[in-house]
Amino acid sequence: MRAVLFAALALAACASPAGGAPDQSQLPQHIREDLAQRDAALAEPGVVAVRLNETANLGDGLRVRPLEVLEDSRCPQNARCVWAGRLRVRVAIEGVGEREVIMDEPAVETPRGSFALVAATPGPWTDWPANSQPPYRLGFRRG
Repeated sequence: MRAVLFAALALAACASPAGGAPDQSQLPQHIREDLAQRDAALAEPGVVAVRLNETANLGDGLRVRPLEVLEDSRCPQNARCVWAGRLRVRVAIEGVGEREVIMDEPAVETPRGSFALVAATPGPWTDWPANSQPPYRLGFRRG
């Protein structure tokens, strides 16, 4: 009986949104598809995905903690923009201090190796339903 109860609780935990994230089934199909693609990019080999104030251990003593999204001016998927925009994040690098990183720009050099911000979710959309945008998850990769 305990095993059945445990299995039911485990399945319920898997089905519920993590960290207070909104229920994605209520989102438009195009946003759900975009989130799935971005989640896949965060799960690629070598990418370490974390939320703000969580530490990404990139190996060999290189540890990065995103502190704050400074700018997210990425052009929404369903808009036409003159400029593609960018995602700027302030990070703390263990043993180094704080730096600014920009997604898809060259790697940041540190004494323990280099790293780059290579993926992020959620993506920019003009039609996010109110109070439904999930918290940022950021993907870092070594050198």
